[in-house]
Amino acid sequence: MADLFLPAEGAFAPFLETLSPSGNGRLVLSEPPARGIATVMARAGQGAALATRMKALYGIDVEDAARFVTAGDVALVGTGPGAWLMLREGAAPDWAAQPAGELDGLASVFDQSSGYAVLRLGGAGAATLLSRGAFIDMHPRAFPVGAAAVTVMSHIGAILWQREAAVYEVAIFRSYAASFWHWIAATAAANGLTPMRSA
Repeated sequence: MADLFLPAEGAFAPFLETLSPSGNGRLVLSEPPARGIATVMARAGQGAALATRMKALYGIDVEDAARFVTAGDVALVGTGPGAWLMLREGAAPDWAAQPAGELDGLASVFDQSSGYAVLRLGGAGAATLLSRGAFIDMHPRAFPVGAAAVTVMSHIGAILWQREAAVYEVAIFRSYAASFWHWIAATAAANGLTPMRSA
């Protein structure tokens, strides 16, 4: 079996270092704490049993919808019928073997920890910026806390969710981090936003 690993440095770290930690606070960018990321796909006819098992194991309410739900150090982002991104904070390099074993027969679990990069966007300008790339109504009535979507931003596949009021996270394939950052910088400038990093 190939060695599994969690990247020591986030894909966006070199870009974030170029930003000032001070500004007007309308667009604050950061990388979330290191987390394990896996794709979880329910086996045919096992959706209800999977939800029961996940609730028992992690205390999390599984929704078969485009939603972000969390309990303790585990979160799920609905990405399609019977499919989720599973996020676990402080995960060990081989962390996905545990849910794969615990959910055996109910779901397939694939470690994606080194494949995805996640950027957190906060502040009053975050929704404005994201609405310039994703064809999604970012108004809180249409995309409230807990909402999620699989979309395309600047020709880059993205998974977007709102984890709390005016705080969003976007997961993209790690190899697209530089291109995505270029879009962020250009779009922010065009909309009068000065990105800053969290202090």
